[in-house]
Amino acid sequence: MRIERCFNRAKQQFLVRSPTGLTIIEALVVTVIIGILAAIATPSWLQYKANQEVKTSRDNLRQAILQAQSNAIAHRESWQFSLRQVDDHLEWAIHPQSVDWQDAGGWEALSSNITLNDADTTLRSREGTHYVRFGFQGEVECCLSTVTLDSKNGAAKNRCVIISTLIGATRKGEEHAVPNGDRYCY
Repeated sequence: MRIERCFNRAKQQFLVRSPTGLTIIEALVVTVIIGILAAIATPSWLQYKANQEVKTSRDNLRQAILQAQSNAIAHRESWQFSLRQVDDHLEWAIHPQSVDWQDAGGWEALSSNITLNDADTTLRSREGTHYVRFGFQGEVECCLSTVTLDSKNGAAKNRCVIISTLIGATRKGEEHAVPNGDRYCY
């Protein structure tokens, strides 16, 4: 009987609500619920963030390609968009074709979380640098091509810029489950 009274008194003290806050049990339950919600939400948030980073990089590359085409028309000479891997990140630049890519200035870095998907990229390549050239009228000099980006951790869908016509029209694309010919990004 005495043990039972001690137990009941301890139980009442343990569950008595303090005027300044929560009981220990309530605080533990809230902490566990927050932990479970964080464990559920974190992977989705990381995938969303990776997708946004790949989309932003793709949009930046498309704008650079369009700028190279616009410069070719404005300056009435061939311009080139170049893309290269440097250490742990990709860099791009636009420059006149008369300037070798190695001598071009103004290289812009993409996020270090972005990588080039070589299997789905069809840009011409020379000495490790991928490129597309536009003639003085803005037309593509050579061939139609695609540049495809991925996140380094593979969490995001591949995104691509497709140079789809000889007059230099470009469009954005994304990875699909079924290939179109031999490419998954279209």
